[in-house]
Amino acid sequence: MTTETSEVTVLASAPERAGESHLAWSAVLGGAVVAVAISAFLLQFGTAVGLSAGAPLLDDGTVSWNVLVAGLWVVWVALASAAAGGYLAGRMRSRWVHAPQHEVEFRDGIHGLVVWAVASLVAGFSLFIAAGFAALSDAPLAAGNAGDVSELAERIAGNASIITAFATAAAAAIGAAAAWFAAKLGGEHRDQEVDVNTLVPFYKK
Repeated sequence: MTTETSEVTVLASAPERAGESHLAWSAVLGGAVVAVAISAFLLQFGTAVGLSAGAPLLDDGTVSWNVLVAGLWVVWVALASAAAGGYLAGRMRSRWVHAPQHEVEFRDGIHGLVVWAVASLVAGFSLFIAAGFAALSDAPLAAGNAGDVSELAERIAGNASIITAFATAAAAAIGAAAAWFAAKLGGEHRDQEVDVNTLVPFYKK
């Protein structure tokens, strides 16, 4: 009994190798892929149910609920996708038995934050490409109607751009926080060997 206890103690306190990276890129990329996929699915769903349709302004010139609901939907998409990707990265990366608990939690959170960053870069690049193609296809129409822009149209564009800017900033901040805390939760469940069936009873066998 004494021999087994000493062996376990030596393994648990083994020093880290010099130059060893603490960033598990396989877990990060897996979480980023899941985050981007969930984000794309939810955004397509929102478009299908009509979140992008409807007048952005009411008759009195105030912003309609269509714009506000679309902005809230963008925030929700960022929260859900970042949390899912962060949890996956925290749950799937290798366990560090030699690091103190506060360091393990920090590393798990960093994995979630990197997942959010990679997914944001991929989404931003995709939107940039899509906007470029849209601008090219709408260029002839915009040139023909350049003199028909009314004051109401300018006000609509200004209000919509403000809502979009605030929604994008809020989604980025909330997504980063969600990825951080979800990755820490995933790491905690990994270390405690929490059965996924206790989290999702529907999948119990």
